[in-house]
Amino acid sequence: MHVINQNHSSEVILGDDVFSTLEQFLSRQHRAYTVFILVDENTEKLCLSLFLSCIPSLKNAILLKIHSGEQNKNLASCESLWNQLSQHNADRHSLLINLGGGMIGDVGGFVAATFMRGISFVNVPTTLLAMVDASSGGKNGINLSGLKNQVGTFTNPLAVCISPLFLKTLPPRDIRAGFGELIKHALIADINYWKEIKAIRSLENVDWNPLIAKSVQIKRQIVNADFKEKNLRKTLNFGHTIGHALESYSMKHHQDPLKHGEAVAAGMVTELFLSVGIIGFPVSQMEAIVDFILLHFNLSELEFDIKEILSLISHDKKTVGKDTHFVLLKDIGYPVIHNQPEEQEIRDALQFTLNRFHQTTYTS
Repeated sequence: MHVINQNHSSEVILGDDVFSTLEQFLSRQHRAYTVFILVDENTEKLCLSLFLSCIPSLKNAILLKIHSGEQNKNLASCESLWNQLSQHNADRHSLLINLGGGMIGDVGGFVAATFMRGISFVNVPTTLLAMVDASSGGKNGINLSGLKNQVGTFTNPLAVCISPLFLKTLPPRDIRAGFGELIKHALIADINYWKEIKAIRSLENVDWNPLIAKSVQIKRQIVNADFKEKNLRKTLNFGHTIGHALESYSMKHHQDPLKHGEAVAAGMVTELFLSVGIIGFPVSQMEAIVDFILLHFNLSELEFDIKEILSLISHDKKTVGKDTHFVLLKDIGYPVIHNQPEEQEIRDALQFTLNRFHQTTYTS
């Protein structure tokens, strides 16, 4: 079990037996008048009983529910939750526990940060992606008019409780989606971590504890240095300028849309191609990384309209005026922010991505 606590940020509790530590932490740090637990239909069915059996003091907590899926990460879900909190007489001393994946953490964090100008919340991530990325860092938000994370806050949770026991409830596709964020952390921050990651040929029987701990440490070091994303924190957006556009496109056009980590994986392929042409990332390195991503991500049916993707990119949060900024790699561990590719360069990179995913044979 690891307890990671840096500077002013929220405490992260990680390991197989973390619940008693969380219970002690809550009793020490936050004696709430009323505790609420936010779930969707999946975490209510697969995770809630495990969580409550490990923390008996929460058996009287009030359950709040929203529907799963990125399409429900919206203002309507927030309004429903604000109303539920109000109906149960929540006040500024109440505590909200977000039990679920990245969508639950984003919506729950935003609702807590804005209800009565802010109540405390705790994130208990149940997906690999949420454990290594979405649950910590203080970003909370919702989508607006089909665009990713257009409304939100920077508000830290009181604590983040990470138990890999929840990974046993996940289908393989969700594990792969989370793996995409581990790849990103390694590429932007640590070549030795990348060497450890690229040695993984199958995602079955992986010991996730040390990998989660490493990714959480990387993200927290970056966030603690630049909480409001003025400079260094922007490096965490590698793969996301394209990835968010692909995710928004997929939500609009496909019944089974891309998961966030899948979209980021495709985004990293695109942005690696841009990195080669714009700032000289080694071609051989790009090919090796792209081959590794293709090994693990089955996106052979990936389709999108390049013109529409370009339009979606123009609405990205990293756009300043009419200039869209990309995070690219000079080398592994050396990200460069504020790159502004020409439209034709982006078109070529997107076409490269389509070609590579359609040519590959998925083997993971």
